[in-house]
Amino acid sequence: MTYPDALQYLYGLQRLGIKLGLENIRRLLLALGSPERAFRAVHVGGTNGKGSTAALLASILEAAGQRVGLYTSPHLLDFTERIRVNGNPIGPSALAALTAEVRAAVEVAFAPAPDDLPSHPTFFEVTTALAFLHFARAGVEWAVIEVGLGGRYDATNVLAPDLTVITNVAVEHQDLLGDSLEAITIEKAGIVKSGIPLVTSAAEPALGVLRRACAERGAPFLHVPSAYAWHRAASRPDGQVFHLRGPDADRHGFRIGLLGRHQLANAATAAAAAVCLREQGVALPESAIREGLAAARWPARLQVLGERPRILVDGAHNPAACHAVRDFLEEEVPGRRLLVFGVLKDKDWGQMMEILLPACAAAILCRPPSDRAADPAMLLPTAGSLCRHVEVVPEVPDALTAARALARPEDTILVAGSLFTAGAALAALQA
Repeated sequence: MTYPDALQYLYGLQRLGIKLGLENIRRLLLALGSPERAFRAVHVGGTNGKGSTAALLASILEAAGQRVGLYTSPHLLDFTERIRVNGNPIGPSALAALTAEVRAAVEVAFAPAPDDLPSHPTFFEVTTALAFLHFARAGVEWAVIEVGLGGRYDATNVLAPDLTVITNVAVEHQDLLGDSLEAITIEKAGIVKSGIPLVTSAAEPALGVLRRACAERGAPFLHVPSAYAWHRAASRPDGQVFHLRGPDADRHGFRIGLLGRHQLANAATAAAAAVCLREQGVALPESAIREGLAAARWPARLQVLGERPRILVDGAHNPAACHAVRDFLEEEVPGRRLLVFGVLKDKDWGQMMEILLPACAAAILCRPPSDRAADPAMLLPTAGSLCRHVEVVPEVPDALTAARALARPEDTILVAGSLFTAGAALAALQA
C-alpha cells in the first residue's frame, strides 16, 4: 500500500460518519495486540484549548527526556500531523504500512461483513488504532492523547491513563452530546477514571459536574484557577512571558511561543498537569516545565504569517474561541482589522460572526475546504448587518488575495472560522 492508497482508504471511511461507542475500537485494538497498553498516557479533553494544552504537556515530557507520542485531530496540512513522536509526524511510508496492517485486522475482526456500515470501524476509530499502534511500535514511554469528540464514547476513551485533563467546557455538538451545558459536561466527564487524578481549568456550571464525577469515582480533583494564579509579564510578537504561583512554588519568567491571554490558561494547565505527574513519581524537573513550555509550537492559534499587512491565522470554530480571539484583537491589535471568515454549516456561525465582525472594518466570506462547509452566500445577510464592508470570495486563497488588496500596510488580516479555513490559509501563505 502506498501513502496515497492509505489516504484513499482512510478518507473513504468518512462515509460511515461519526459513531460514538467503544465496542468497535476495543475489538480492533484487541486484534492488533492491544497496543494502547504499551505506553503510559495523559488523556486531554475539553471544548477549546485541548490541542494547545496537549502540545504544551507533550513538549514538557519531551524536555524531561521522555519519548513522547502526541495524537490530535484534525490536521491542518497533512494527515501525518495527527500522529507525532517527539514532535515529528509519522512518515508517509510508515503510515502506509500501518494502514495496510490495520485494514487487514479490520477485515478479520469484523468478518464476515467488513462492509456492514453499522459495525465497520469509522474513520476516527481506525485513525486512533493507527496512532496507538505507531506509538507502541515506536517505543514511546508517554502518549498525550486528545479526545476527538465528547469523551465518554470517544474512541480514545479505551485508554487507562495516568492523568486526565479537561481544559474547559462550552456548548458544542449539541446533536451528539446533548442540548445543555450540563449534558455536554457529563459526556466530557466520561473520561474521568476511578482513582485517576483530573486536572481542569473549567468554570461553573461545568466545574460542579466535573467535581461530582470525580467524587463519585474516587478521582483526585485539581481545579487549576483555584490552585494557581498567573499573570502576564510581557507580550511579544513571538510569544508571551508570564509568572505562575502555585501551591508548591512561585515560578517566574515562563515563556510560551503562543499569543493570547487564553494561552496562559492552557500553559498553566499544562504546568499543573506536569506537577501532578511529578507528584506521582514521574521525573519532571522544573527545568523541563520551563523548557517544554518555551519550546512548544501549535500552528493556527493566532499564528503570525506575514507583516505589512500583518496576517493572523486562527482555527477558532465556536463562539467561545471567537471570544478569545476578539479579546486578543481588542487588547493587542490596534488599528484597522480585516477578517477572512469561512465556517462549517453545523457550527453556530451567526453567533461567531456577531462576535468577530463588529471588531473588523471589512469581512471576506469564503468556503472552507470541507463537505460540511457553509455556503458563504448564506452568511451574507447576517454579515452585512454586522460589518460595513462585506464581500463573498468563495476560495480561501482568493479571499486572502482580496483581503490583501483591501488592506493597508499597517492593517491586520485575521483568518478564522474553522480549522479547515486555517489549514487552507496556511497552505496558501506557505506555498
